[in-house]
Amino acid sequence: MSKISIKTLQHGAIGLDRDALIAGGKMTVNNKDKKRDWYMCPSFTYVIDHPDGKILFDASMYRGWQDEWPKEWQETSDYTGTTDEEFFESRLKQLNLDPSDFKYVFLSHLHTDHAGNARLFAGTDAKILVHEEELKGVANLEADGKNAWNFFLSSDYSVSRLKYTPLYGDQEILKGIRSISLPGHTWGTMGLMVELEHSGTIILSSDSLYVADSYETGMGSMLDLDRDKWRTSVNKLKLLQKGHDAMIIPGHDHNVIHHNCSCHPLKEEKKLRVWPDAQYD
Repeated sequence: MSKISIKTLQHGAIGLDRDALIAGGKMTVNNKDKKRDWYMCPSFTYVIDHPDGKILFDASMYRGWQDEWPKEWQETSDYTGTTDEEFFESRLKQLNLDPSDFKYVFLSHLHTDHAGNARLFAGTDAKILVHEEELKGVANLEADGKNAWNFFLSSDYSVSRLKYTPLYGDQEILKGIRSISLPGHTWGTMGLMVELEHSGTIILSSDSLYVADSYETGMGSMLDLDRDKWRTSVNKLKLLQKGHDAMIIPGHDHNVIHHNCSCHPLKEEKKLRVWPDAQYD
């Protein structure tokens, strides 16, 4: 097996109402005393080292977010606690990396907290991998920030000299690395399945699973574009997880998922490994 490794980079956290991430967390007639939970939602990107080139999974939020986000977003989501060293560009420098070092930038979807720094790759040789349906979807948007939970900004993705390469479904990116089509959260949300020598198979689910709880409860988010497609995608994740005895890393959670992982080498690890403390290889 080719030597592949994954470094998880955290770029601060977004403060928001956790019920926005798990629709099942809302108050019901049987749960009238539920307390609201202000959740510090971590923002992650992943640097994947492969013998044939580096892949970046997602691009976090742009450093100048406060100048671009509509008022409605800033009233529901708070990113002000992020330190200078946590922003995306700073993390790359800490790894002695530059946007020109990447062969591929894999954008799981084009929400601003996942595509905010795609603009930094304009003019480089990096191929920007995005699902065709996601590109079609944003092309038909009427305006930025149409509502408080839209989270698409054209300044993230409508940038000249970005080398977009559309993906159409499940396909091999490099040996041992495959895209997974997981629509529902957005038109073309994707995950990535990576086969590692020591850490076994890992699936980066992005926001097809915001948090680990959704895997067990089957409760999606009020932010999901199509709840029926979301459920189908979660069922697909479950089949892949079982078939490959895989560990799943949710989009915005330090908890990882080992559901009936009888053989996975990391089955006893419940928390995400975050650089610089550790990596997956």
